Amino acid sequence: MNIIVIGGANLDIKSVIAGKTVAATSNPGTSSLSLGGVGRNIAENLARLGAPVALLSVVGDDDAGTRLIEGSTAAGIDMSLVTRAKGNTGTYAVVIDRQGEMVIGVADMRLIDAITPRFIARHKAQLAAARLLVADCNLSAEALAEIAKIAAKAQIPLIVEPVSVPKARRLAALLRTGLPIHAVTPNRDELAALVGFPVKSEAALKRAMRLLHRRGVRHVLVGLGSQGCYLSSAHDEINFAVQLPTAARPKVRDVTGGGDAMVAGFAYGLACGKSAAQAARMGQELAGRAVHSLTSVAASSK
Repeated sequence: MNIIVIGGANLDIKSVIAGKTVAATSNPGTSSLSLGGVGRNIAENLARLGAPVALLSVVGDDDAGTRLIEGSTAAGIDMSLVTRAKGNTGTYAVVIDRQGEMVIGVADMRLIDAITPRFIARHKAQLAAARLLVADCNLSAEALAEIAKIAAKAQIPLIVEPVSVPKARRLAALLRTGLPIHAVTPNRDELAALVGFPVKSEAALKRAMRLLHRRGVRHVLVGLGSQGCYLSSAHDEINFAVQLPTAARPKVRDVTGGGDAMVAGFAYGLACGKSAAQAARMGQELAGRAVHSLTSVAASSK
């Protein structure tokens, strides 16, 4: 089983507010620096599950880039497809409140613009030989389309993670090409950005999922935070919520990386031949471990 993840690799700068959050002023708290990036986090979660996984990404020619490559290799990720480019490695700065919820985040991912369609095409042979591909929307719409073309021609499942509301527009552009996508994994706000209307009710959620199915997406897995996730599968007549039992839900300490873990667990399940429903549950279990951890990737994914 060989999985390739194409997406962001950066350093996470995380600050946790110790007391009540007070806007527009300094808040006492703690800060840490760790390896991050949506694509890289997904890859590390997969590696910790025991999957052979490679990351296709770009990091800078600075100390941060060296740290990312060495640390990710030590975590079990094949980093041979990662390119060093001139410039600063990407960063993601996030502020977390005392409940473990994100207050605000700032992503500087300019270096990943080096992943162009031509860059993707140079790795066509490796991508076409994979069992499953995962791409995040830190990539441009054009790069995502090139990946989707390769996946479609080689008949390889492709999972696309929207990353954020602004970057979900890149996935929306990809869906307009008509290329088949095996699965997308938005949260509720990202789903609304994809379809162009609010999805606050369950009826609206189902309507949005049906629209994505008509646009070529087989599985839609929507992350709902503490409420679990909602899965819809176009050809299997599956449409239901997936949530861990109350007793099995861990205490939330930091939501950072929870969505990445959900995607990794889902991808791992599909790559192992599990049903979409079984894979979605694996994603929820892995996400639960991630939000209980103070690091973006839980030390143990098994």
